[in-house]
Amino acid sequence: MKTETLVYSAAAVVCTAWMLCPARSQAAKPNFNLNFNGDAETCADLKVTSRDGEIARLAESFTMTRAEAPLLELNAGERGNIRVRGWNRPDYSVETCKIAVAGTRAEAEQLAHGIAVTHAAGRLSFNGPASDTGQWAAVFLIHAPTDAGVDLEARNGPISVRDLNGTVKLRATNGPIAIQNCGGNVEAHTVNGPIAFTGNGGEAHLRAQNGPIALNLGADSWNGAQLEARTINGPLAVNLPDNFRSGLRLETDGHSPLSCNAEPCRNAFRDGRNLQMNGSNDTIRLSTENGPVAIRGLGAKDKAQY
Repeated sequence: MKTETLVYSAAAVVCTAWMLCPARSQAAKPNFNLNFNGDAETCADLKVTSRDGEIARLAESFTMTRAEAPLLELNAGERGNIRVRGWNRPDYSVETCKIAVAGTRAEAEQLAHGIAVTHAAGRLSFNGPASDTGQWAAVFLIHAPTDAGVDLEARNGPISVRDLNGTVKLRATNGPIAIQNCGGNVEAHTVNGPIAFTGNGGEAHLRAQNGPIALNLGADSWNGAQLEARTINGPLAVNLPDNFRSGLRLETDGHSPLSCNAEPCRNAFRDGRNLQMNGSNDTIRLSTENGPVAIRGLGAKDKAQY
């Protein structure tokens, strides 16, 4: 299989993994799947299915002012999923979808009612009942002011953040991170999980260990200080316009296969381990260890290959 196909197959996993998230379970417990239907805005948009149990779902909503939450913090642990959307309002809206599955509907409803959410000084937290026969999860659908700052962490569930221009800090283990149109200061780190980034500005630092990174740069230049992306033991895929003109530097360990068919690849300089595109500037700085790289023009086909 060609290097480019391998990398873009991994990138497809990045973009879709957080849409369909199975709840983790032990063999004796019923299981369920959460489908976010692409862009869920409310609990009613979620599709929950189970092959071996009865499902119960509840929704709880509340608001917070910027004074109450100068920084929004949430650790979703092993049972939480997080989606944050920026909006042009001065307050936060938080809707928590409490989802449970068990052998009977009554048991599932008891589990769902046992999930408690609290918030204080911008920090959200939640807990739920212990159960030997059922599973539960909490999905946080959050709308935040566009200039808000967030500090989010998850263990198994996905994190998705869109349309924020404040400080965004994201950490995930065994789960994906998706970032779209965030033009502030972004830091994202995953272990055993992918990162999907779509944007054209700000200062962003992305790091994936044992997972891929997919970058989709839609504008002809980067409007910000820097975009830095690093993978260790994972592929790196980059989509950019054929008229992209910001400086881009790629550093590899010398063993990473590289495919480059964007128009700027024609005049890129390569010294064996590294590639420099659009002059000596490194506004876009990419690096990988033990992972293939594909740099592709949007809609590119049969162009320059490296």
